[in-house]
Amino acid sequence: MNILKYIFIGFIQGITEFLPISSSGHIVLFGSFFELDNLLLLSVVAHIGTLFAVIFCFRRQLKELFCQFGHDINSILKRRKPQKNSNTTLYTNLIIATIPTIILVLLFNKFFEQSFSTKTLIWGFLISAVLLVIADFKSSGKKSINKKTAIGMGLAQGLALLPGISRSGSTLVCGLLMGVEKQQAVDFSFLMSIPIILASAVYESFKLFSAQITINWIGIFTVMLTSFVFGILSIKIMLKLLNKNKLFYFSIYLIILSLAILIFF
Repeated sequence: MNILKYIFIGFIQGITEFLPISSSGHIVLFGSFFELDNLLLLSVVAHIGTLFAVIFCFRRQLKELFCQFGHDINSILKRRKPQKNSNTTLYTNLIIATIPTIILVLLFNKFFEQSFSTKTLIWGFLISAVLLVIADFKSSGKKSINKKTAIGMGLAQGLALLPGISRSGSTLVCGLLMGVEKQQAVDFSFLMSIPIILASAVYESFKLFSAQITINWIGIFTVMLTSFVFGILSIKIMLKLLNKNKLFYFSIYLIILSLAILIFF
């Protein structure tokens, strides 16, 4: 039975991390049913699994970014001015987008942690539902990602730390409202999740470092593998539905879930 619970944790994190229905909200909602020790540790491991998932799905783009970054650093060390191209612009904008998210976390981390409650979930899920409707009906713009849109999407990502508000949904809608071409907004939304998931995993790991806990390695491996597999699946589903403008299905799901929380919790 414990193995099934570990699989369920990995499934919840993996499938909800990249679908626009808020992974943190679902972990809060279903966490009370797990009855497992070290749920925080398992959540960290599940985040690492989804980190590997997005790296796997965007491995080609990431390889190009790292190669370009290395080339630019080499140029700087040799006192040559790096040549600007699309990859240089992309990794620069990813850095810019990460900064406002980190600032929001540092300033309001205590508030975010205290806001994890079922009452907050209802409003968070409803806000996400509205955002998804906007994403479906907002026509694609023509702009490329620039510093301004990167800052805006970074702020949206920071606000998505509130439980129930979808990170992918909020960043995507922010990009679309700022006139970014839809496919660019989608790709950038996924890529900008990498440093934040990594930072979150490192932060939570430091919190656990001083605690004396017994580690169930079979459970750890199960959670990581499950979240990795379902993380890949959720990325592919999200990309497919975005192209068909069918995100409103998730809006319906979030509204029904909000009503269920209101009635039963």
